Amino acid sequence: MKNFLFFSLLFSFNALALEAVITVLEAPLLEEKSRQSKVVQYLRRGDVIKIDPSVANSNLYDHLAPSAEKLARVRERLSQTPEWQEDKMFKGDETRQAHLEDEFIPTLDRRGRTAYVLSEHIYVYFNDPREIRQPQNRKDLTDYRLQEPLPKKYPIEQPVGLRGQLTLGFTQPYSESYPYLKQIKTKGYESPLDLNFTYLKVNGDDKQDRAFIGLTLNIKRFQNSYVFDQTRQSTEKYTKIGLGPTISYDAYKGDKNRVNLYATMNVYLWNQLHVIQQNDQGQVDTRRYRSFSAAPLIGFQYHRKNFMENLDFILGSGLEFGLPTRYAAQSGASQPSWWRHGGTDSFTTRSTVLMSLYLGLQQTY
Repeated sequence: MKNFLFFSLLFSFNALALEAVITVLEAPLLEEKSRQSKVVQYLRRGDVIKIDPSVANSNLYDHLAPSAEKLARVRERLSQTPEWQEDKMFKGDETRQAHLEDEFIPTLDRRGRTAYVLSEHIYVYFNDPREIRQPQNRKDLTDYRLQEPLPKKYPIEQPVGLRGQLTLGFTQPYSESYPYLKQIKTKGYESPLDLNFTYLKVNGDDKQDRAFIGLTLNIKRFQNSYVFDQTRQSTEKYTKIGLGPTISYDAYKGDKNRVNLYATMNVYLWNQLHVIQQNDQGQVDTRRYRSFSAAPLIGFQYHRKNFMENLDFILGSGLEFGLPTRYAAQSGASQPSWWRHGGTDSFTTRSTVLMSLYLGLQQTY
């Protein structure tokens, strides 16, 4: 009797000699091959289990197998033996074979009965190059634990992984102007007022909260003045309102100090220019020009965390690459000799590179 038990245990061990490790927080063992099946046991990450050894079967040498005709003759001869009727594996029954690509992999539960583990929950120790080719899921759908630190208002539900920024700064003067007919003798530039509101959301499964995507609303206002001679001068007033996608990444992330890199594509849906010309006799001619333009922006920010309660301090700089822009007149001229065209008038600016410096506040959730 003792010898029988010994050999039974030995054969059971050899029958499930292939090992696999649980890679998720909590893996259920199912009674049947169904996700709706009864759960007979739970396993935790790091548990090593024995699985059906047929998972390790290789087709590397299948090309050396006998031909189909020869296999048919061998099967016919073996079918006359008693073992053929008693052992399904002896028959070569493929329904008893398991593969790593299967959804359910046979194993044994604590009762010694056959159970099934999901293949996406295990990593198989093949001890050969097949281990490298095993697909690994980065997201653990069984991990129900809350990420610490817990929100201050927990358990009240509130949004997480969000950032809102409000910044105000100044950029380099904008040097492009209307192509006047008279030579400009004196130029006066005003640093554009640059106001930005940015809304960001953490990118997908980034649990470190480093990568964010969102939208930026940009508003610029400034004016430049030009003097032609003692008899005439001009003032240009710009108003730009842009909206565009933003990507942001925390290159350095400390408890109190952070360095952030970002890129934005500002699409100026509202780009308006007022040109006001006047002479010493009190004559004034005003024309409005509009355009649709885009300007990529890259930059970096320094964040001082919790500068005030629930607020971060921002110090930043950016480079905006203005693309050539075509402005078209929206009205005619009362003094045609002051303009290149008194009726339909347009002009195109050159590309520009403008640097900005700004301060701001950020609130995170």
